[in-house]
Amino acid sequence: MGMAASQARFLNLTARKTNIEYQGQQINQQRTALSNESANLYNQMLTLQVPTPPNTSDYTKIQYTFMMPGGNDEATISQIVRIGTSDQYTVNFSYKEVELGMAPCTDNQKPAARNSGTSANPVYNITTTSGKQFELIKYIGSETGTEEQKEQYKLHHDAVDILKGSSTTEDIYFVNVGTEAAPKYQYYKSSELAAATADGAQSNAVTYYTASDIETYKEDSYSPCTINRDAQNRVQSFTHTPTSGSSTTFSVTTNTITDEAAYNDAMNEYTYKNYLYEQEMNNINAKSSIIQAQDKELELKLKQLDTEHNAVQTEIETVQSVCKKNVEDSFKTFA
Repeated sequence: MGMAASQARFLNLTARKTNIEYQGQQINQQRTALSNESANLYNQMLTLQVPTPPNTSDYTKIQYTFMMPGGNDEATISQIVRIGTSDQYTVNFSYKEVELGMAPCTDNQKPAARNSGTSANPVYNITTTSGKQFELIKYIGSETGTEEQKEQYKLHHDAVDILKGSSTTEDIYFVNVGTEAAPKYQYYKSSELAAATADGAQSNAVTYYTASDIETYKEDSYSPCTINRDAQNRVQSFTHTPTSGSSTTFSVTTNTITDEAAYNDAMNEYTYKNYLYEQEMNNINAKSSIIQAQDKELELKLKQLDTEHNAVQTEIETVQSVCKKNVEDSFKTFA
């Protein structure tokens, strides 16, 4: 190989080597960018909060109950407060009273005054929405009257007293729209019946009333009291000693109450948050897999360039030897 050819080959190989090194630098920069993206995803993963399932103990509390005097109503202790520095306490509690109430209802039931009735003592019948007709019975109950009056008083006097209130002119009518075995009584006020049948025919719907229990929650306290506790410091009983009268000891029952509704709400919230967490983790893992695949591809390209770089470097060294030999031979000739 002549001097000129060797020099041209050397320049070509040097340019090729430089280009390979440039490509390698570009790949390294791309891998650095991928590394930064991977680090960002890792930091993003660290900021995620792992959802914690609710603990039933957080929704469970100890509740103390005792029976009120008479043994009919159960009371729940809400607070036990020490009186000064003494060994006596005030026991605050709440309890539920169930009282009879009358719920009004209008169900398009239309009354009519029957011809057999008089203005002073009308007789009413009712046609229900299902088309059934019932004759209303006027309440004339008495504790000391006829057997029928005694029976009326036994079954209906509480409801009648509520409906009449303080009125001395209001008459009450009733009817059983159920069966003898399973009675279902409806009650009517005479004033409302008269208003609904003012035109003498079935016209306007009339309000009827049904007996229902009304629950009323009340609060009270006993003071002063002495408290008896067990080895676990749970209240077993307390004794109320009033300023006048005899002491009363109440046996206390310990109950573990779990708020199921609140726990279920918390579990639903946990399930939703856990779904979001897993979805975010899946997104991060998917992006990380793409980055790893891209980095693997760049790594293979870099290995190929490295192999090519070594081959070019070897060839350059060979051409340099040829050039050196050509120079030595040229100088030896002229020497």
